[in-house]
Amino acid sequence: MIFPRKEFEKTSCKDANIEKGLLVDMFDKIDNEKWNLHSILLLKNGAKVFDTYAKGFGANVNEDVFSISKSFTSLAIGICSDLKQLHLSDFVISYFKNELGDFQPNGYEKVTIEHLLTMTVGQERDGIDDFKMGKNPYISFFSIPIEHEPGTYFMYNNLASYMLSAIITKVTGMTLNDFLGIYLYPKLDIEKPEWIEFCGNSLGCSGLKTNVVVLGKIGMLLLNHGVWRDQQIISEEYIKAATSPQISTKHLDNPERQYGYGYHFWITKTNDFLMAGKFGQRVVANRQYETVFIVLGMENRDPYCFFYDYIALALNKGWSYDNFTLRTYLQRFTDHSSVIMESADKEKVL
Repeated sequence: MIFPRKEFEKTSCKDANIEKGLLVDMFDKIDNEKWNLHSILLLKNGAKVFDTYAKGFGANVNEDVFSISKSFTSLAIGICSDLKQLHLSDFVISYFKNELGDFQPNGYEKVTIEHLLTMTVGQERDGIDDFKMGKNPYISFFSIPIEHEPGTYFMYNNLASYMLSAIITKVTGMTLNDFLGIYLYPKLDIEKPEWIEFCGNSLGCSGLKTNVVVLGKIGMLLLNHGVWRDQQIISEEYIKAATSPQISTKHLDNPERQYGYGYHFWITKTNDFLMAGKFGQRVVANRQYETVFIVLGMENRDPYCFFYDYIALALNKGWSYDNFTLRTYLQRFTDHSSVIMESADKEKVL
């Protein structure tokens, strides 16, 4: 694997052994169906196969990645666990006795950090909207009734991610983002990103602003079992657990989300792992071909289809000679992007 510094080394489709014609078909679909995407990057073995950007965007332009933030929260928990600053089996309530005061939560005696990571607290309501009303986040979390045995039922839970961030602040004396600013970002030559804070903690569930280069490096780190160059940044044991199915999600309505959930990572139908955020933010990490595919944009449709329907097939098919010039399609994406974004903005107004 090639480890970049500030930028990725370039590789050709031939050297990456990927069929170019399917990539051309993918960009035709993006163009014909007018997908509102800002940044697209494909890495294989740490080298850049292609990248392309809408007008006004670029490799180092930071965007709100929404719930991709959750995966960064998981990495911070993993590092804290490696440092023995916490254990995944710790009971969550033990960290918040001072904040709860005389309030006595009912049924939370069994809820652990691992339950927060797998979103199996046992709740059936996400209390994150309480933030908007200025409520105490800790009282809000522990006030939600436990409806299922902890560890047995998945419910997508933003407030659980916030609680993980708060625990990191408790054990390190730093916000989650500041902690990663010491133990993760500089080791990957990443400039510390912005992260929204609430009540003295990084939001955890969302609010992170970053770019495709950072996300590509994180994807590479995960595929390389937590090792960056010759340094173990996060333990292989934690990475393996985080990116493997820990709980069933077959009951979810979205068929693309029914393949299981790890520690703040989704599992896909090809058994890859996925970082996902609202409005089409996707980072797909494929172990078989050591490939990271990243899409950022402002799109209600799920761009995971581009990996499954085109890139995975192109990797499986391998290189073959053709007359296509991929550069032409990358430039067309940029040239047409402003029209697509303007059209999307008009639809919002209407």
